[in-house]
Amino acid sequence: MSHDDREDDFSLWYRFKATVIFNLLQVSGPAKLNDEQDPRVQVEREYLRRKALHRERKGLPPLPPPAPKKEFDPVIPMAVFGALVIVGLIVWAVVAG
Repeated sequence: MSHDDREDDFSLWYRFKATVIFNLLQVSGPAKLNDEQDPRVQVEREYLRRKALHRERKGLPPLPPPAPKKEFDPVIPMAVFGALVIVGLIVWAVVAG
């Protein structure tokens, strides 16, 4: 969730609450669900909806839809790390042997 755009004039309390809720859901929320059931997506959509309504009230043009995010896949770094550990263990066994 991006709160960097200060054109929305949301209150400090709303910004704090939205950021805390979003981050708590990232840490302790449910597993990845589809977009209709995922509370993280719902919180972000609510923020963007409010932002669009606020811009409309101020007479500003609507924002373009956000670009799709590339999600981090931990499988590749873990595979590389695992391979490096195995190589390190083999080298250690040969040197110590």
